[in-house]
Amino acid sequence: MDDFVNAIGNYRRNVLMTTGAPDGTPARRIPILAWSFPAAVKSFAARKTAPVRAGIAFLLGALFAQVGGLETAMAQPGYVQGNSATPQTAQTTVTVPYTAAQTAGNLNLVIVGWNDPSALVSSVTDSKGNTYSLAVGPTVLSAANGGPLGQSIYYAKNIAAATAGANVVTVKFTAAAVFPDIRVLEYSGLSPTTPLDVAVGASGNSGTSSSGSVTTTNATDLLVGANIVATSTNGPGTGFTLRLNTPDGDIAEDRVVTATGSYSAGAPLSSPGGWVMQIVTLHP
Repeated sequence: MDDFVNAIGNYRRNVLMTTGAPDGTPARRIPILAWSFPAAVKSFAARKTAPVRAGIAFLLGALFAQVGGLETAMAQPGYVQGNSATPQTAQTTVTVPYTAAQTAGNLNLVIVGWNDPSALVSSVTDSKGNTYSLAVGPTVLSAANGGPLGQSIYYAKNIAAATAGANVVTVKFTAAAVFPDIRVLEYSGLSPTTPLDVAVGASGNSGTSSSGSVTTTNATDLLVGANIVATSTNGPGTGFTLRLNTPDGDIAEDRVVTATGSYSAGAPLSSPGGWVMQIVTLHP
């Protein structure tokens, strides 16, 4: 076993600390580990007994399991921060700052709710120049069915870095919107190029809001649910974590799933009434 320890020491000096691979390819630490470690001990192991070879195999297996576990953990989406604005008078423009610093490459999610059938969202922008795309909406509930209520969800992928309070989201409407409810969230660990998987929205009048179902196409997905209601929301749906519950009683909730399937977002209301609810699914 002393020979094995010496072999590892030689490997560290001669392989890990080299500036290039044997074929001349510029080296990076993790790729060298992936292809060079077995080569570094191959001839040594071939000359040793079966127990020594078994020990080497065990150590290699443990090493690669640790690397694989690290990669899996790094790929998990994560909630970073959230904020909201709920002006109580009709507004054509509403601004909401991200109060904490933002990390380059993360994803911004903007949930826009309002109580006015005559108004529509005309633009969603921010002070860092990130580009926002519509994920779902507008989903509406008419006045005759317990509204009027409307909601849309937007996202910006691969965002620019920002210091605390420096990035402010601006939502503009085509007309002064009644009771606008704007929620902004930041998430990490999502694809910087094509993060959106599937999304859907629904409306109704009952004691529980529900987005309707989507079928995900990725093994790991972040599910974000959000509603706007005529009454108020008591809390998150089953399996979801509450991220925001605004003074108007409208929420944002999320969960991470690790298998493809059919999913929906729901939330119980304080009393029956009109609601709009949507779900957006995003992948690493």
